[in-house]
Amino acid sequence: MIASPCINVCALDAEGLRCLGCGRTIEEIAGWGAMGEAEKARVVARLPQRRAARCPVCGATFGCGAADADHACWCASVPPVEPSIARGTCLCPACLAAAAAPARNARG
Repeated sequence: MIASPCINVCALDAEGLRCLGCGRTIEEIAGWGAMGEAEKARVVARLPQRRAARCPVCGATFGCGAADADHACWCASVPPVEPSIARGTCLCPACLAAAAAPARNARG
């Protein structure tokens, strides 16, 4: 039996089409219970590529740390950045660290 890939990080992308946590589309989430095992396997096989993110600042591809349900995402240790910097999506580790530097410096 294929378990749901939900990691309890339920947030939609900027377009409202895909969960940023598990990577499934709204249709896949809604239909999960009615899917057969083969269809669930096809969905799960596509998720790693979907969860790979592209930084809107530098264009680098990186993996979202929120995909690991047992550990906090690497970004949780970085101070929040202005939404205008993130442009509604995640930044790569290097760009997030650079964007958060002023907040870190202000804290002293």
